[in-house]
Amino acid sequence: MWQSFTILVGALGGITRAQTPTRDGLVLCPLKGQQFPVPSGLAQETVWQETAKSLRDTLEANITQTPYNATTFSVGIFSTTDAGLLFEYHHGDQTVVTSKLGANKVDADSIYRIASLSKILTIYLWLIRDGDRRLSDPIIEHIPQLATFDVSQVDYPLPDWSEITVGDLMSFLAGAGRDYGLNDLAISGSVTGGLPELAAQNLMNDTTSRQRPTCGFVEAGLYLECNQDEYIRALSQLGASFPSSTTPLYSNANWAILGLALSNLLESPMEHIFNTSLVNPLNLTGTTYSTPKHVTRHSVVPDGNTSYCRWDDELGPIAPAAGAYSTTNDLAAIGKAILNSTLVSKSITRRWFAATSFVDKIDQAVGRGWEIFRLKSGGHTVDLYTKGGNWGSYSSVFAVIPDYNVGFSLLSVSTKAYGKFTDDFPNVLAPILLDAVEKIGREQANHNFVGQYHSQSSNTSVRVEMDDLPGLKLTEYIYKGTDMGVVFGDLNKEVDFRLIPNHLAKGKGQFGFTGVYARPQPPLANGSFYFPCQSWLDIDDFTYDSVPLGNFMFEVDENGRAGSVQLKAFKEKLERKLGIRDKNMA
Repeated sequence: MWQSFTILVGALGGITRAQTPTRDGLVLCPLKGQQFPVPSGLAQETVWQETAKSLRDTLEANITQTPYNATTFSVGIFSTTDAGLLFEYHHGDQTVVTSKLGANKVDADSIYRIASLSKILTIYLWLIRDGDRRLSDPIIEHIPQLATFDVSQVDYPLPDWSEITVGDLMSFLAGAGRDYGLNDLAISGSVTGGLPELAAQNLMNDTTSRQRPTCGFVEAGLYLECNQDEYIRALSQLGASFPSSTTPLYSNANWAILGLALSNLLESPMEHIFNTSLVNPLNLTGTTYSTPKHVTRHSVVPDGNTSYCRWDDELGPIAPAAGAYSTTNDLAAIGKAILNSTLVSKSITRRWFAATSFVDKIDQAVGRGWEIFRLKSGGHTVDLYTKGGNWGSYSSVFAVIPDYNVGFSLLSVSTKAYGKFTDDFPNVLAPILLDAVEKIGREQANHNFVGQYHSQSSNTSVRVEMDDLPGLKLTEYIYKGTDMGVVFGDLNKEVDFRLIPNHLAKGKGQFGFTGVYARPQPPLANGSFYFPCQSWLDIDDFTYDSVPLGNFMFEVDENGRAGSVQLKAFKEKLERKLGIRDKNMA
């Protein structure tokens, strides 16, 4: 980490602390997910313009420091509601500026090797072409060769391929080894360079009773790719680390298997699937399944040496894990397509945005290809669905944030400060980005929904307000003269009622919310764990004719501003009353 890093964020402020206290010191636990409607038109918002300037100033202030001055990189931020990129910044170090091959100046169309970001693209291809209905299939239904090896021939644990599913492989839960060949100490010179010569030689001599890897490793500066048959045969003999579904275990081998399984399922080569299902539909111009055929003026190759930086490594069977190349513009298009459910159904997208297992840190999890990190913003938890990648001199990060429909990519290459930029800059970028979109979301929700809503035919009204806690606050809910707040709690106890976006509107001009009520609680005593978050237990606890009392459907104009609300349980339509405050915001 860089102790001297300069952060210029001025008036943006810091990220909100984890707790969400009320005025009297009691706490509320928000629901997981969006708290306000997704902010739109970010580029036109003053808050975003200030954020973009602060990010640019921060990068400029550090551009002469390591690792910036020794790294070529591209930063891109995107939103589903804004065309192009919300923010971009590019820097070329001397190894690229003076290169005699490829790009000398980088931009949003510059092509980088993206390494393990390929894993997300492979999952995406599977979901595009076959959905998620086969995730419980044992993988041997698609690759029976994995189960043909005679386990009695070895004296070490092997994976039980009959119980490993497609979903296990996607979720890092197969329990099988990480790689075949790569980092194997039986390979002379591969990873034994730091060992005494005699020790390295002894390791070579001790493998006579087992088959030494013949491919899948780097030798004399070249990656020796396997062919498909020998790789699958080798995987059937690769030792297990854990039983399936035990603990997350990072593995390139998982994705080699997934790529072959999808190819078998569709009876088509993976590169053809990649191009016809992803590149062509999204009009991607710099994204390829494997090494591009030609080095062009967009190719980022430090010192013009394609071998040293590992630009030209052909990965063969593990290309689904780490073989792809892409650009800042293309990754923005892919991120928007994922968030918008452009190529898959919305239900598949929602299921993809879920954790499948945790690591030992409660703010870190894994999903189907995702490395998930949880940050606090605006008093609630935000899930960042990310993927990092490293191969040779290239390192990258891709992230999508469905709570706000934004995302970012970091692409870099460095022969001197390998991976340092992508190790640390997400820690700078993510809090600034979340703080900005949270503020914009609040401001837009305040403008679009806050106010008094009245029935024209009965004594029915609701009042929507904004405070500093997550979600719009319902401070009045009267139906034909009856205070419905009594239904949700005792008269002598405060009940907090929030409106949370529910995405249940069927047509344009509508926006739905679900009402969530909770009684503010004292913070748990130190050391207590049970039961800190109970708000999810009482969602839609009360209904009228089978319709939840908290089912609110707002009618909005083309700018998203509400003019009325339908109380679905009571079949009442309430008109928004424009008071002095509302008129000032109109």
